[in-house]
Amino acid sequence: MRITLDRLLDSSTPANRCLLAVGLSVPFFGVFWMANGVAFLNAEVARGVQQGVLLALQAFLSVVLLISAVMGTWLWPRRGLPDRIPRATLLVTFNIGLGYLALVVAAGAFTTGMSLVLLGVLAVGLLLFSVGTILRVFIVCVLIHACQDGLVLLGWLPYAPLLNEHAFDVGGAPTWWWSLWQSAVFYVGWAIILFLIFKLFTRLDGLHQQLAKLSYTDVLTGLANRRYFMERLTAEARRYVRAKTPYSLILIDVDHFKSINDRHGHHAGDEVLRRLAQVLIEGVRTPTDQSARIGGEEFAVLLPDTSLAATEIVCRRIAEVLRQHTFSVNGQSFHLTISMGVVECRGEPIEDALKQADRNLYKAKQGGRDQAIYSMATEVAR
Repeated sequence: MRITLDRLLDSSTPANRCLLAVGLSVPFFGVFWMANGVAFLNAEVARGVQQGVLLALQAFLSVVLLISAVMGTWLWPRRGLPDRIPRATLLVTFNIGLGYLALVVAAGAFTTGMSLVLLGVLAVGLLLFSVGTILRVFIVCVLIHACQDGLVLLGWLPYAPLLNEHAFDVGGAPTWWWSLWQSAVFYVGWAIILFLIFKLFTRLDGLHQQLAKLSYTDVLTGLANRRYFMERLTAEARRYVRAKTPYSLILIDVDHFKSINDRHGHHAGDEVLRRLAQVLIEGVRTPTDQSARIGGEEFAVLLPDTSLAATEIVCRRIAEVLRQHTFSVNGQSFHLTISMGVVECRGEPIEDALKQADRNLYKAKQGGRDQAIYSMATEVAR
């Protein structure tokens, strides 16, 4: 449910967002329309409300529901289109905003809990629409509400035009029906607010996880990037001081990568890099080993608790899988080979280990490519 809602909020079309707003508001307005209708049928309730205001409110809610129905009918065939519909969006948001404002003004904003509902409606609007759209509606609604409050303070309008003195008992307490109405609105408002708070924090948590992943992941291949690889390499070097177990480092370079790009296009080069990344993921221990893309066509693999002899088996397996894979681009086929520089590390500074692995990689490329050169990291000192 959470994933579906996130996908709906993040990738839905403007028409779909408007449809969702209409779908959420129509049941709410419909419930109030029917609840207000009770006042025409129940004599006790009818005695506590102003009939003229109730008729005006009922007529206004009918117009709001009619506009929502028309907009829903107009938007439904356009729900899959990515085109922006600014006028329709403004009409939907103004229709909903003014509908809620009418309920707030009629029954009193602070004594009925309608202000909570209004805050929830505002938050839902910010989830669905742009800030600019909601800001226009918000400013208009605030100005109308401020004018109404001013007239109330001047004594020209009652605080809750919908009600009269018969909505309260002799002692001033709300009658059972008015108390029930207040409680229902209060709990609906809190339900909306709490849902939005939880939703907001889950979305913030998801965004934090995405940002954290982007900070250490290569976008094209899905492997770790150079920064994260260096952190893992540094941690492994420190671990050697405690455990005294060797670890191996592999630097990998795609052979003739520039020729692949020039001959088959950059999309073929991207496919080569993604395929190599997949082979590295499948060819090492997860999550013990760490594969990374550290440059354009340069990759690295960290193998903790692994000797040079065991690393050689891993390198041969990776190279063989790549040799057997056939790439096809625009009717042309080609195969891929890689060169590797491998070192076994036993407490050397990571700069020395990288330098020796890079030297071995250079030897592999100068020696004809499609091979791996192995050594101990200590050889850099000689």
